[in-house]
Amino acid sequence: MRPDPERMLRMENVRIEEKNAHILKIELNSQGDYVSVSADDPTLLDRFTAGARRIYELAEEIPGKLDVISGRYEGKDSFPDIMDKTAEMSGVNVGFSEAAATVIDGIFGAGTLRKYFRDIYEEIPDFLPDADCIMDFLEQVIPVMEGLFGQKIERQREAGRARMAKYQPQDHKKPGRMP
Repeated sequence: MRPDPERMLRMENVRIEEKNAHILKIELNSQGDYVSVSADDPTLLDRFTAGARRIYELAEEIPGKLDVISGRYEGKDSFPDIMDKTAEMSGVNVGFSEAAATVIDGIFGAGTLRKYFRDIYEEIPDFLPDADCIMDFLEQVIPVMEGLFGQKIERQREAGRARMAKYQPQDHKKPGRMP
């Protein structure tokens, strides 16, 4: 039995154009290392604001934690006590740096601080940026992120205006109504 040409399956290929997502490459050092972000990723704003807020909260907790440790060792001047106090205080700072690095990697991708501090990591492979280094990174990246989100909002406004410009007032008249 031969297939009926009228009943044969017709296959058509259709190609849709890709949406032009905007990607921003943020150069992190003079060697050209960068991270890429896109305001078209709806999770980026949430990750960034929550992450920055978390880092600032962690930084604000440091003095209180250090005061508590100092209070526990007040009047204790022996070498072992001084060493224990120093180790505990260092642990607070290390904990902050590790937590902040994890938050930053969660926002921008793994190894962001390694890229940003590449020169230092090349000299000191076990380097861990302290609170000042991390806050410096944030102070530099915040204006970039604000600009990125501002551009996204403006693109959305323009796209909305362009969509609305396609329609004329007469397109919205109900049938049977007189002007």
